[in-house]
Amino acid sequence: MTVTLTSPDGAAVDREKVGIADLAVVTDDTQLVTSGLGSCIGIALYDPEAGVSGLLHAMLPTADDGRSTAPEKYVDTGLEQLISAMQTAGAQPQRLHSWIAGGSQMLEFSGGKNSIGARNIRVATQQLSARSIPIEGADTGGSSGRSLIFNPKIPGLIVRTAKDGKKTL
Repeated sequence: MTVTLTSPDGAAVDREKVGIADLAVVTDDTQLVTSGLGSCIGIALYDPEAGVSGLLHAMLPTADDGRSTAPEKYVDTGLEQLISAMQTAGAQPQRLHSWIAGGSQMLEFSGGKNSIGARNIRVATQQLSARSIPIEGADTGGSSGRSLIFNPKIPGLIVRTAKDGKKTL
């Protein structure tokens, strides 16, 4: 769902909401936003030449980890779907750049290096590396939830946490 907001300087800003186990692709300056990233991971992709942006909010590392038929729920199949949707919109995989955030360990007893968050980070970085997509910025791990705004005008990923406030990758 796209909503139009007014920035502090009075300019209109379009934002597209990406839900949990969801993705979105835009071909203009629409900002892609998602919230509720705990152990989930957000992957933003951008093709600067085509002006195509995409954002994935994945819950689990691989489709082998669940029974859902929704590919966007998983890092591996969700990333594949995101790249495919971006190609349909005019992007070229060899021109993509990425930003990742999330993968927190929200509970003390949630498994350390084998926690869902840690595995999400590991699979995301492996999948991007295997596709030769450079990671321009990352804010992963820790114990805080995150909200993301991908702004193609910068381009950059704005990350908000209750603990650390706002930063741009």
